[in-house]
Amino acid sequence: MVRWLNLLAFVALVAVAPACGGDPAAASDAAADTSTPVDTVVADDTADTAQGGAPCCPLGNCPSGLTCTQGACLPAAGAGQCWLDGQCLPGQVCQGVSMCGCGDASCEPTLGTCGYPAGCCNGDGECGQGELCVAGQCRSSEGAGCWRDDQCAAGEACEGQSACPCGAVGCAPAPGFCGLPGVCCASDAECGADGVCAGGGCVPAPSAPHCLGDGACGEGEACSGAALCACGEADGCAVPTTPGRCLAEGDRCCVSDGDCGTGELCVEGRGCLPAPNADHCWVDGHCGVGRVCDGATVCECGDADCAPSQGQCRTVMTPCQGDADCGTGLRCAVPDAAVCPGEEAPTTGVCVPRVDAGCWNQADCGPYVRCSGEHLCTDPAGCFAPNEPGVCRDKVRIKDCCSSHDECGAGLECRNQNATMTCPPDNSAVCLPQPILGESCWVNADCPQGDVCNRVIICGCNGKCRWYNQGQCEKPLYCQSDLDCGSDATCARDSECIASPCTTQATCDPGGRCQAKVEGACWTHDECGAGNYCEGLRVCPINTECPSPDMPGACAPRGALGGCCTSYRGCEAGLRCVSVGARTGCLLDITSVCVPAVTLGLDCYADDDCGPGQHCEGQFMCPCGVDTCTGPPTAGTCVGDQP
Repeated sequence: MVRWLNLLAFVALVAVAPACGGDPAAASDAAADTSTPVDTVVADDTADTAQGGAPCCPLGNCPSGLTCTQGACLPAAGAGQCWLDGQCLPGQVCQGVSMCGCGDASCEPTLGTCGYPAGCCNGDGECGQGELCVAGQCRSSEGAGCWRDDQCAAGEACEGQSACPCGAVGCAPAPGFCGLPGVCCASDAECGADGVCAGGGCVPAPSAPHCLGDGACGEGEACSGAALCACGEADGCAVPTTPGRCLAEGDRCCVSDGDCGTGELCVEGRGCLPAPNADHCWVDGHCGVGRVCDGATVCECGDADCAPSQGQCRTVMTPCQGDADCGTGLRCAVPDAAVCPGEEAPTTGVCVPRVDAGCWNQADCGPYVRCSGEHLCTDPAGCFAPNEPGVCRDKVRIKDCCSSHDECGAGLECRNQNATMTCPPDNSAVCLPQPILGESCWVNADCPQGDVCNRVIICGCNGKCRWYNQGQCEKPLYCQSDLDCGSDATCARDSECIASPCTTQATCDPGGRCQAKVEGACWTHDECGAGNYCEGLRVCPINTECPSPDMPGACAPRGALGGCCTSYRGCEAGLRCVSVGARTGCLLDITSVCVPAVTLGLDCYADDDCGPGQHCEGQFMCPCGVDTCTGPPTAGTCVGDQP
């Protein structure tokens, strides 16, 4: 913003300042005259204006219509034009170019043209009869294969060719075949070694006894129950293209759907069955490529004891490293959700159907847009929902919902509301600014080792809250566990509140403070191991003023029956700490001792062992530190209060 303000100020100054050596009065008149239109050209503020020749572009920017090439602002190259070899097709060189350094007034820059060097061809006229110029090499146009689209019929394209550029080393040229562009096909050649073109679409080649036409069957057999669905018209078909079975007349109940009633299908010649409901099936082919039919029962022709039942289509999750790992009609796509900021780009994807429209990930869309609404099955057990492509849309803006890191705009990351990064995302994720290591943060992992992220607020996707606050990396103060404090400190918390029988975690703050470890001392009871506790530990609860500072304790054995205790964790298993003087287990003092547990409302050691309107009578407990009192604690009974 400052740079643009300075530029505007400079332009205003130039508009009223007299030319060097000119007449100030004339300049003043010119500035005052606004009736005459003046053509102006606004140059990029980063391009140096030279005395002659092309302007320089130290920052890489040039005025409109010019491009920064080797430090000089030169006219942008059009189709087939060039300043450098790298602007041409592989194997071509930039010919006839005259490039000048910036500010060189003695040189006139001239655009070159892309062409193959000597020994190569640049047009069909340079080749012999029956030959075409392909990538600078003369190739025979005779035979069944093709090198270019113009060798194919209208609407077809030359696919699968390997046209090695002139001069390429280690490349084996091979002609392609004419076919329909996209997922539809005109011949088996478009479907690979394991596929066939049926109904205009590529499907896996069926193996005997399955078939797609009578030509695959033996003498006296017919391909029974095969269904063909025209490519691109799946919504108008009862089922996708599905193989049938080669059956002799006596072994089949039907040959085609025409043998069946309205709303019925001939399923593999076994019989006429109702057309399956949405996402249901009788055989795998009814589900489409990449899916199988689970749980269907199809009876053999004439089996009166069998009851047919529909199955459900399930998507198979097939991991892949490339398209070659997937079957006919499938390709390999890496889910956007697998992309994690700061980590290497994932290479393992899943097999999904080939589509002409839509996208499977951000790579299908381009650098400044995202793939939105796609669904890819990543569950190793498979999914009942089908893989569905998404559509390319603008990147997600700040604070808007996201389902992957790749969906967010420049400078943003997809973060879950619980402050973890989108790896994987959940339904709370939103796009938030990338943190600066050591300064801002959304989670402890954003901070250097030993620091924690404090004061973070993330309002999740579609949340009713409005606040977002990027945290700050600081030395730890409050903590929930030792992991929050680093290797040299312990999370000291007020465990007495939570352990008290008269409080709950809802009434106690579970947070603590990071305290430096002390040799031979303890800040938590858990440090002391089974059968011990941290005697003398004093931790002031958070947001509470205490008369004495926090103090570590020392590990000591838990008290036995009748023994003194200073903590709710200070008695052996099966015992509890009760104040003799206050007749309560809710507040400990210097008279507290270890007593057995009781049955609430029956026996008792303290008044709070009894129900409402009752108190404890007949109990016996020797207060801690009173040597003249001997004998183990004995329970009393709960009696009603006197009116």
